[in-house]
Amino acid sequence: MKWIISVHRKLLSFYLFFLVLIVWELAPRLGLVSNVFVPPFSRIVETGIELGLTNIFLYVSISLKRVFVGFVLATVLALPLGFILAGAMPKLAAFLHPLTKFLSSIPPFILFPVFVIIIGIGEGGIYTVIFWSSFWPILFTTIAGIQNVDPLLIRSAKSMNAGKLVIFTKVILPGASPTLITGLRTGLTMSFFMLIGSESMGADSGMGWMIHNAQSMGFVERIYLGAIMVAGVGLALNYVLEYLESAVLHWRQAPDSSNKAAA
Repeated sequence: MKWIISVHRKLLSFYLFFLVLIVWELAPRLGLVSNVFVPPFSRIVETGIELGLTNIFLYVSISLKRVFVGFVLATVLALPLGFILAGAMPKLAAFLHPLTKFLSSIPPFILFPVFVIIIGIGEGGIYTVIFWSSFWPILFTTIAGIQNVDPLLIRSAKSMNAGKLVIFTKVILPGASPTLITGLRTGLTMSFFMLIGSESMGADSGMGWMIHNAQSMGFVERIYLGAIMVAGVGLALNYVLEYLESAVLHWRQAPDSSNKAAA
């Protein structure tokens, strides 16, 4: 009996998901919705089988490569720049704040034609859109994380004759790391969202291109299949980021259950 309860608890969060799939399968077949615009879920599965696991893996891998290239470039530039502006040049950060806010408010899709003119059609424009969309959240959260470190901790480290490198690695970086991780997660999420749109505008492969091509050809099942692929990859990335966050921030204490009960 205990194992049944254990399995039930593990599957509890999936019950609604299974219910949605059942409704998706039955609603078109019972005539509740048009099966032309909302095909049964089994037809989506059949379309995936016809497309083949190799092609699906190819589309996903191409899209993920584009995401990680743009995201890594943004991280490599935004993190050091944020450290410099927040730590060594706070007045310069304040001076540049209006300009950076203005630039970050420009949607990447609006700049896509500009990127195409400057860089050309193809991979360069896609990488630039991904870079642009992930650079700003990483930069802003890095600056905010460094600036929000408790000054008392820094003064305490200085009073113990700690050098700048020790203060940065032992005080500032751990204190700002939760905010930095949040910025990286936001940047990766934004880059993934921008990827799908940019692939539909200037690519000949990838998940975004697959959805755009299916829309142009009227393959409704492939549109849904592409949406499921995007959602699945996004969910997997989210779980990976949560795992990395828990691994990096392992030193954080979980809330004490006794304190919760007392509250």
